[in-house]
Amino acid sequence: MPVWRVTIEDVKANRSEKIPKGMTVEVKPALLGAEAEKAGELQLVKVGYKLSANYKPNVGSIEVGGSIYFIGLDAKKVIKKGKLVDAEAARQAYQRIFVEPMVLAIGLAKELLLPLPVRMPEVKVEPAEKKS
Repeated sequence: MPVWRVTIEDVKANRSEKIPKGMTVEVKPALLGAEAEKAGELQLVKVGYKLSANYKPNVGSIEVGGSIYFIGLDAKKVIKKGKLVDAEAARQAYQRIFVEPMVLAIGLAKELLLPLPVRMPEVKVEPAEKKS
């Protein structure tokens, strides 16, 4: 049940004129709804998503939204009342939100001079031990 495609369909970003020190960022990914869709002979499962990064205190926000398309899923089994109910498919969807949409959000944060919406790895350098 691989993810076939992730689309970005909606992007919003803003920042206040003055940037205070000590900002915090709250990042929320969300799956919005699911439906079956045909692409030629293929049966797809289309899941809407939104990635939101809100900077506090009311400094700015970044929102990226779109759709994630799955192939190889039985829509009757994984969609109930317009929602994705398969745990593995949901895991894959959330994982993919942190790829393409997050990369775009990182670029927007850099352009807006806001902290990145994801923690980057820290590099720690320790002195080498002297050999006797």
